[in-house]
Amino acid sequence: MRSLPPSMRRKKRYIAFRIISEGEVEREELVSALWEAVMNLFGEFSGVTFRLIEFEGGRGIVVCGREDVNKLKIALTMIDKAGEKKVLPIILGVAGTIKSCKRKYLEVLKNANSADGIRQGDNDIQP
Repeated sequence: MRSLPPSMRRKKRYIAFRIISEGEVEREELVSALWEAVMNLFGEFSGVTFRLIEFEGGRGIVVCGREDVNKLKIALTMIDKAGEKKVLPIILGVAGTIKSCKRKYLEVLKNANSADGIRQGDNDIQP
């Protein structure tokens, strides 16, 4: 069986997010909470498909189809509990490749020293 040429494949988007929670959130808890939010909002026949690619230290990446980005962003922000822990998801951004998603959104948080994502020395005035 031959694979589809790139022009006929479904276009993917990668959504970077951050979870603020009371305790450590497990990957399985987050996935089940996200599925529950999608089913409650859009129903079983909405056709929203997604996959949690990466989740570590409260930061993660979800991949979905280009046409499902807005629905998944809404469902992600509607999550208030994962397991028994209260959570607050924050969407950092959407990118077309995993590499650019990590570079733009996740590595900035890793290198940041403050809550606003700015490294010290970046906001100094240069003469």
